Amino acid sequence: MPDEINPMADMGLIHDKQTILEPQGFLTDCDTVRDLCERFIPQGGKFYDLIDRYGIVTSYVLNRDDQGRGADTVRMVAPFLKAFGATDYDVMRFYQEHLTTTGSAKETIKYFIDVMPTFMDSSMYEHATDALCDKLEIPRGMASSTSLDLSDDACGMTRQECWDLRTMAKEIVELKMPRDKYELDVPLELSSAETRMISALDDIFLNRLSGTAAADMISNTVSVGANEKAYALLDIRKSTQVDLDGTIYVGGDIIDYQVMDLVKDGNGLSLSFNGSEFAVHGANVAVLSKDCTVVAVLAAEFYSTGIQGVFDLVDNWNRDYLKNADCPDRNLMDRMLALNPRKLPEVYRITRGNVGDVAAKSNAFRKRWMYRKKN
Repeated sequence: MPDEINPMADMGLIHDKQTILEPQGFLTDCDTVRDLCERFIPQGGKFYDLIDRYGIVTSYVLNRDDQGRGADTVRMVAPFLKAFGATDYDVMRFYQEHLTTTGSAKETIKYFIDVMPTFMDSSMYEHATDALCDKLEIPRGMASSTSLDLSDDACGMTRQECWDLRTMAKEIVELKMPRDKYELDVPLELSSAETRMISALDDIFLNRLSGTAAADMISNTVSVGANEKAYALLDIRKSTQVDLDGTIYVGGDIIDYQVMDLVKDGNGLSLSFNGSEFAVHGANVAVLSKDCTVVAVLAAEFYSTGIQGVFDLVDNWNRDYLKNADCPDRNLMDRMLALNPRKLPEVYRITRGNVGDVAAKSNAFRKRWMYRKKN
């Protein structure tokens, strides 16, 4: 509806800014699916890491179009969770009791919801999203996530199939984890360890599981991956009428790269929070912090002055400047400074010259922070 005949616009009630975020790694300080695998599957952390590695390499290095651009990990581990006895109730209780959140997550998401249209589009299982919404008092309707149905009716797996899956899981964790690094979308020769890992997992997922109930479960699990995130961005843009230059996207996973790159190219705020290397490559601002109040500070600046205002703030990111800056929300800024009395969160404006260094630093911080042992 054109503004001149839109009564909402005449009253000044149309937003020109919006936020879309991936809560995992931002509002949560853990990898929720990996934690679930550790709970139910022997050596579940390594099991998850190998399948995640397989999905990333086949998608982003081998460029297999059928791999869902890195989204398949949450789908591929699902039948193994079922085979090791996980139920929907178990998963729900696990997240209710063990899902942990980032410092100031509740205050930060409340700020976003109060100020502008806010959407969560997550690769997490819906059970984790439900628990997060309950913990942080987030309206469930603003969040989308990966579906997971572990009921017997939905899975239809026999005892023998469950036994076979448990055997395959043991085979997977016996594989060596490759350590090679690859550039985004740059095909090159794989190492021998990588080749063996891909060959073994190809045999399991493409051959041995073919025609089984487990394969049907993988196919029927509707995941939120890179392509889905990009489509969601375009759908939200269409419904809100807020263009990319008015959009904040907060992410940190590899599957956030595509949507973050779109927002960056559209002059929006594409913010990597403790992001993986690929996420930083899709960002124009990167943050390393154990508390997410800093993201609200940057969002307030973007809401008031746009992307150039954020760049100006980041370029002057020191305590003396921030104490005296003419910022749009002084209380928010003062809270961020008080929460970080000794050292400010690390904030970087991403350029071609520094992206490699910042990406490596952010990725190392992410691994220490999200995969630390929790008491």
